[in-house]
Amino acid sequence: MHEHQPNQRNAAARAFTESLDQLQNILAQEAQLAESKSLSESSRCSNNWFDLNAWEDAAADLDQFFGDDQPLEDGELDEES
Repeated sequence: MHEHQPNQRNAAARAFTESLDQLQNILAQEAQLAESKSLSESSRCSNNWFDLNAWEDAAADLDQFFGDDQPLEDGELDEES
C-alpha cells in the first residue's frame, strides 16, 4: 500500500502542474483579449477626438445655435482673447 503512495503523489503533482499551466494560458489569453479591446476602443476614441471635420461640424452647430452668422477669420480668435 505504501508503494503506490509516491506514484499517486507524483501523478497528483503532475496533474496539478498541468492545471496551473492551463489556467495560466487561459488568463494570458483573456489578458490579451482585454488589451486588444482596450487598444481598439482607445484608438477609436482618439480618432474621433482629433477628427478636424467633427470639430468643424460642432463649431458650425454652435454658431447656428447661438446665432453667430459671421465665421471667424484666421487669427481673429487670438485677437479677441
